[in-house]
Amino acid sequence: MLEQKKLPILEALAAFGIGGIFTAACMAGLAYLMANQSLAQSTAWPMVSAIVCAGSFCSGWLMAFFYHSRGLICGAVQGGLFVLLLLGFGLSEGIEPTEMQLTRFALVFVFGCLGGVFSILRTERHRH
Repeated sequence: MLEQKKLPILEALAAFGIGGIFTAACMAGLAYLMANQSLAQSTAWPMVSAIVCAGSFCSGWLMAFFYHSRGLICGAVQGGLFVLLLLGFGLSEGIEPTEMQLTRFALVFVFGCLGGVFSILRTERHRH
């Protein structure tokens, strides 16, 4: 009988935490850059979107790396966690999602999926 692996919750939370730490570190770097370069606040949202996408990518990559298979599912789980986190932050502030925010959520989700897929592609290349 073929036994299926279940998604490991501990590894998922560890990958999400590491991705979150990576995102927070990049946000701190952005805040430092904005303070030193006197950048306007209007320049922040594209950089923040890119940082959160990078964190989702990193998290999806790590989850698939820990799990050793099902990269798309691992990435989708991590991307979904990042989207839920962003949605929770927005709703707690009383901000209703706009079309632009929904587009950002989609980007964050896609980058999480890509991270999972690229992790599996990288490990398969090293096995051969």
